[in-house]
Amino acid sequence: MEWQHYNKLGASMWYIEKLVREIEFSLSGSNSIYEAIEVDLSPAEIASIRKEIEAIRTTLGDAKKSFGLKVSPVRASRIIEVDAGFIWETVEDTHSSRLEKGSGKIDSPDEKKRIDEFLHRIMSRTNRIRKIVGESEKLR
Repeated sequence: MEWQHYNKLGASMWYIEKLVREIEFSLSGSNSIYEAIEVDLSPAEIASIRKEIEAIRTTLGDAKKSFGLKVSPVRASRIIEVDAGFIWETVEDTHSSRLEKGSGKIDSPDEKKRIDEFLHRIMSRTNRIRKIVGESEKLR
């Protein structure tokens, strides 16, 4: 098999596994701060879906063995650094001044201040996370 095919197949199998994990997560329902998942399936339907998920996982494992696909571990520190970077960019794009540029003037100066205060708190915590990850990288 050509290396391009091997790489594309490995990446595709990884992505399918990621989507399967997301499907599985949705079956348990979730109430986070900005997302709620309402499980609108019967217990029998959930059981059937879980059975199919296990079959997909088995097939993914079989493909891995059949084609000698390698597991490429991703360091948690790398995931955290990348995701923290996306949080940082999102916060920057959500500041009141940016909101006003894209969506029109915010009427209340108090609302602008509150928006920016919440974003500042998120940014501060995100920077602390990035610092922790950066310090752990130095120790390796």
